Amino acid sequence: MSGSSAASISSTTSKSSSYSSSVVYVPTSPLPPAKPNHDFTKKPNSMLKILLWRWRMWFESTFVLSMLEPWEKILIVTILLITSYFLTSAIVKHLPHHVTIMKRRGMYYLVGQEGDERLLWQWLGWTSSSGNAASSITSNAGLFEEL
Repeated sequence: MSGSSAASISSTTSKSSSYSSSVVYVPTSPLPPAKPNHDFTKKPNSMLKILLWRWRMWFESTFVLSMLEPWEKILIVTILLITSYFLTSAIVKHLPHHVTIMKRRGMYYLVGQEGDERLLWQWLGWTSSSGNAASSITSNAGLFEEL
């Protein structure tokens, strides 16, 4: 009895293995799209779209945004835009005033007093003349009269 059952088991396994290798599944309806959908990574056709697509792929791969979920991408890009806005605003509004303060401090440390920056030009030998010596002398004389 054990011999006949062993023969029947071996014949069933050989039938199932040959059966499974010869059957190919053919779906009756189209398969759903793969998740996640990576259609946005395909290269577009027009030149402008290719330029924008390359910039987007560079940006996403540089900051590793491709591994994030959409809400995380929005959060990070929003934080980046707000930070860049504040930095640009500070540069435009506050930097010119700070540069003038630093210029005054530099004049004080170099010349010894706050005042006209023409003193520094005279001390360095730079004059605002057209290049000839006569005009240089007259401009220096005018500088001493004003001070």
